[in-house]
Amino acid sequence: MRATTDYVTQPPGFFTDNFQDLCYTFPRRTARRKTVHPMSYFDNEALFKKFYVASDWANTVGSAIIALAGFVFALSTLLFGSLILFDFGFRKTAADSLAVHQTYLLLAAALFASKLLIELLAFRAAKWFAVVFRVLVLAVVFVILLAHLHAFPEAWSVISGALGGRTALLLGSLALMATQMHHLSGTLNRINISPSFLFAGSFLAMILAGAGLLMLPNATLQPISAYEALFTATSAVCVTGMMIVDPSAVFSPMGKNIILGLIQTGGLGIMTFTGFFSYLFLGSASLKDRFLLKDFFSGDQLGGLYKLLLKILLLTILVEAAGSVLIYRTLEGDWMHKTHNAVFHAVSAFCNAGFSVNPQEFNALHLQSNFSLQFILCGLVVLGGIGFPLLLYFYKVLKFNVKSIFFRVVGRNLPHEVLLLAVGERLALHATLVLLVLGAFLYYALEAGSPLPEHFNWSQGMTALVSSVNARTSGFSMTDPGGWSYPTVFLTIFLMWVGASPGSTGGGIKTTTLAVAVKTVASFLRGKDRLEIGNREIGSSTIVRAFSVIVLSLMFIFAGFLLMMIFDPGRNPVHLLFECVAAFSTTGLSIAGTMTLSTPSQVVLMILMFVGRIGPVIVLSGFLATQTQNLYRLPVENIKMN
Repeated sequence: MRATTDYVTQPPGFFTDNFQDLCYTFPRRTARRKTVHPMSYFDNEALFKKFYVASDWANTVGSAIIALAGFVFALSTLLFGSLILFDFGFRKTAADSLAVHQTYLLLAAALFASKLLIELLAFRAAKWFAVVFRVLVLAVVFVILLAHLHAFPEAWSVISGALGGRTALLLGSLALMATQMHHLSGTLNRINISPSFLFAGSFLAMILAGAGLLMLPNATLQPISAYEALFTATSAVCVTGMMIVDPSAVFSPMGKNIILGLIQTGGLGIMTFTGFFSYLFLGSASLKDRFLLKDFFSGDQLGGLYKLLLKILLLTILVEAAGSVLIYRTLEGDWMHKTHNAVFHAVSAFCNAGFSVNPQEFNALHLQSNFSLQFILCGLVVLGGIGFPLLLYFYKVLKFNVKSIFFRVVGRNLPHEVLLLAVGERLALHATLVLLVLGAFLYYALEAGSPLPEHFNWSQGMTALVSSVNARTSGFSMTDPGGWSYPTVFLTIFLMWVGASPGSTGGGIKTTTLAVAVKTVASFLRGKDRLEIGNREIGSSTIVRAFSVIVLSLMFIFAGFLLMMIFDPGRNPVHLLFECVAAFSTTGLSIAGTMTLSTPSQVVLMILMFVGRIGPVIVLSGFLATQTQNLYRLPVENIKMN
């Protein structure tokens, strides 16, 4: 046992000596000890384990909340769509309008809450405008919900009145759904299917959905069969215009609006809209989406494709709006009837669909003499069929001229800018002008008599021009094709087969395909082994694709023609051939009378419309294309030909 030390009884020098020793040894003792940092108490394995477990638990809970919010959003979207179908498609009376409105409000609140949770817990970095759009949509929907809950004071009655209606609630909810549309694109991209199948499948899905919508009770004035709805939806989505029912007698205003939506969506393509919303609310899109849009609009580069897409959509809206205003001024009747007819025919003309809500289309005498209306429709058809690349070039030229005038007025010099047309656009422009002028001249010569100036008839000349334009995939029947002579019928068949330009809303083999084929033959006859147009040499893949399109189109048309002669043996073969070409080129003109054909022949026409809209190369390449490339070349051997 250690004895205690009594400092009082120690000798006088004891404390002093020990204190000096302590001062001498203290630095050594402290140097041998570890320095204890305050945070070192947390540097142990147990606390780190607890920290990581808590972090994993928080991530798990967050992922579960995000998954639950996504499920609630998807379920609310499904219920909201079902409620819209019931409200607009089945509901006949206003007895349950209050319950429907409250259900709309509840589902909109569920959409808003789930979307807000997704944005807060799973925020995805994107370009600034995409984030701004998402935040703006959430803010607007929040204000709409407050307006419906009467949360604004009386001084803000203007806001409550503007946003407190059902229309604002529906538009806000649809905007919320559109913010999540990029997930649909992502889901499709994760499926291991070729872009060709995805492209064709999008049109097939539109056709089936459109057929279902056209069968809603409120969409028709009299019941129609599923087959009639399917044929109408196919014709609308493929922008053809062939009908087996009278749209003015069968479809209600809601049904006509459904057809109008199918025409607009089919003219631009469903992938265009999904890609647009993906870019708008996400700021980017997948590589597969870019390749699909590149092929659909005949683009050359992937970079800047979505800026091009935005310009195309804005240009489409502006052209159709201007056309609607011009058509409105040429019609007669009350303003509601004129507005609906103007919008419908402007969209139908620009999309080269050829649909009309008038009883006998444009065969009525008062419409045949309305040259202003015919000229406006022809202008819209040409703008829709000339191709978006050319339209964007015209937009650049107009923009440059306006800027040059402005700079000249303010006394400044505009930097020099060279605007050149690419070879493809130049071919499309030249071929379009040649076919329009030559077609009008031949129509007038074959149907009106002598084309000499002293015998020229302006009315018949306008009819010839309208016939030449409408034969190029629009299908508006302003004259009776049944009275044409056989030379005029075959001229129309040729113009329908050629169709519109690439990157447009029209069909056919395209003007550039015919131009490349003709120039290739001419170059071969001159003894040249390569095709040169302007200051460019055309690649062999372009030439092979052009002749492939021509051969495949003739094969499909011949197969459909053969089947229709089997199914309708008593009909005029020339008229059946006319129907096949009109369906494949998505023109929609008819001589035999599509309604009078047998059901198997109408099914053949539906298949030809679908293949013609998608393109035979895209349809067959989806089945036959291989992903592997041969790393070898076989010896070349020339085959003897005549």
